[in-house]
Amino acid sequence: MNLETERLFMRPVTTRDGDALHRLHTDPLVIELIMQGKPLTRAESDARLDLYLNEWDRYGYGFWMLYLREPNGDLTFVGRAGLRRYDEHDVEVGVCLFGFSSGKGIAGESLEAAIEFGFRRLPLRRLVCVVRPTNIRSQKAMLRLGFSFAGMTEHHGIVFRFYEMQRPGKFAL
Repeated sequence: MNLETERLFMRPVTTRDGDALHRLHTDPLVIELIMQGKPLTRAESDARLDLYLNEWDRYGYGFWMLYLREPNGDLTFVGRAGLRRYDEHDVEVGVCLFGFSSGKGIAGESLEAAIEFGFRRLPLRRLVCVVRPTNIRSQKAMLRLGFSFAGMTEHHGIVFRFYEMQRPGKFAL
């Protein structure tokens, strides 16, 4: 299930994405903002890939690999974005970009596509997002996308800012 936006081509992760995801998971900005200052080992990155593949198999949604369309028609891998199971009730949106692609509106553009996919294809009451308290960029992005801050939460032993977006009326069930 590919998604496309004006600037992005998005395709579901595949088993062949291990090298690309490991490069992403060891990018300095990703390490700082998402990985708590510690790069993932190749084994840890591969375990995440297995999780992403399992979510597509199990739920019919997951993370897409993000490619920026270049003026010459080439595609440049810039990160991953999509949906994942947060808990037994909620689905979470998330994005992870290389430092070189940060600050260009790619995160918002990719998440808008994922949000639309989620509300059009899934019987969701809301989407959620968790953001580290130190990740100011992502906090601002969530508000721009229409998420509301709902308080602090602990997830997998880490404290996050919790955001939610109720199903918009244009996506009535």
